[in-house]
Amino acid sequence: MPDIRSGLRLALLADALIRLFIWSNAFIVTASAFTRLGLWPQSDPLRMTWDTAGLWGMRLSLFAVIYNLVYVAHLIVLRLLIPTPREGRYSVKPGQRPPMPVVWSCFIGALTKARLDPPFPAFLVLHVANLPPMCWLMNRLFGPRSQSCFYTEPYVLDPHLVEIGRNVVLGFNATLAGHYVERDVVVYKRTIIEDNVVVGGDVKILGGVHVKCGAVIGAGSVLLPNTIVGENEFWWGVPARKFRTLGPAEATAP
Repeated sequence: MPDIRSGLRLALLADALIRLFIWSNAFIVTASAFTRLGLWPQSDPLRMTWDTAGLWGMRLSLFAVIYNLVYVAHLIVLRLLIPTPREGRYSVKPGQRPPMPVVWSCFIGALTKARLDPPFPAFLVLHVANLPPMCWLMNRLFGPRSQSCFYTEPYVLDPHLVEIGRNVVLGFNATLAGHYVERDVVVYKRTIIEDNVVVGGDVKILGGVHVKCGAVIGAGSVLLPNTIVGENEFWWGVPARKFRTLGPAEATAP
């Protein structure tokens, strides 16, 4: 059987290069802007007084804000350069050249990792990506297509294949994917979360799942591929199954 390590190592190398490019280029742009605008304090940072320490603190905070804006802008621009993979089934047999939609998905995955796990000083990426005006661009161009706002960033592995409605609550460490893998096959299929849905912490939602309005998914559940959760239904378990139908007033986190 062919060894798949070479292909995975190549993908890992590409991931590292993309993330290094985003991190370093955002730093170069921000530092250059600071220099051209004369924003660096003139005092020696190693010999600070209270006044100069306060000035350095404010300027470094401004540096962090600008850096994070530039970082998110890089994510958007790079995403525009990658073709959006179509839904479908693609063969990924060892030893065969991977289909281009799978290759594009790997590049999108690298950008997604750069968003979900940003290095210092990109500790405000969550905030920048979810607040206007950048959230409008991220929602439309990067994904997921969401009409909700989240206090913690959910793990959306295929943002171009995930749609989230209004007033959706995603618990801590919830993971949403727009794909699933079978033997020698990867399937890309859209995942849809409708309005007023509550998803508990550590829930895993795989490709092709459709959660309808007002449904509740209990913490730690796993929704298998192509599962359809009806309106105001409570599902829980591994794999998740329907426990009962909720009244409209009961559609809150269990």
